[in-house]
Amino acid sequence: MYRFLRAVARPFLRIIYPTTVFGKEKFISDSAVICCNHFASSDVLVVADHFCEKELNVLAKAELFKGKFSSWFLKKAGAIKVNRDTPELSMHKEVFRRLKAGKQILIFPEGTRNRSGGSDMGALKAGAAFYALKAQVPIIPMMFHHKGEKCKRNYLIVGDPIYFDDLCGENVRAAKEQATAILQARMEALQDELDRLVEERREKGKK
Repeated sequence: MYRFLRAVARPFLRIIYPTTVFGKEKFISDSAVICCNHFASSDVLVVADHFCEKELNVLAKAELFKGKFSSWFLKKAGAIKVNRDTPELSMHKEVFRRLKAGKQILIFPEGTRNRSGGSDMGALKAGAAFYALKAQVPIIPMMFHHKGEKCKRNYLIVGDPIYFDDLCGENVRAAKEQATAILQARMEALQDELDRLVEERREKGKK
C-alpha cells in the first residue's frame, strides 16, 4: 500500500513541494534513526519521497490517529503512535524492535513544529539519541532550509551519519545527554552549511 501510494503521489509532490537535496550520497540504507528539523506536515512527505522507499517508520503524534481512515492509513504506512505527554512503554519497545530488524525510524527531535519558520532550532529532546544508543545504530541528520511553500523551491541537506560507539557502556543518562548535545551541534552546523550552499547557488543564478 505505502509503495503504491508513494509512487502515485511522487510526481505531484515534486511539483507542489520541489526540493533540491544536497548530500544525498551520505544517506545510508542500514538501520538508523533519521533526525530532521520540522516546519510542517509536508516535511514528512518530502523525506519519505526522497528516502523512505519501502515504508515510512515515523513517530507520529497520537492526535493524528483519531480518525478511522487516518489511523488506518498511518498504521499501513508504518507510523508509530506517540502520546507526547506520557509516552507508552509499548511505543519504545516497537521502536527498538524495528531498529533491531534493520529498519530506519524518522524522528523530529525538536518534539514539535518550528512555528516561526526560521532556521533556529529549539532544544532537542533526548529520545532520538536514546534510541540510537540503546539500539547501537547511527543517526542520520537532515535539515530543511526553511518552511516549505507550495510550488516554491526548498532545500534539504543530509549530513554524515553520527555514530556513538564511544558512548556505549557509559552511564545511560550521561551518554544520552552527551549524544543529544552532539546531535544538536551537528544539525546546527549542517544548517550553516546549507545556508552557504543555497547562497552560492543563488549567486550563480544571478550571473
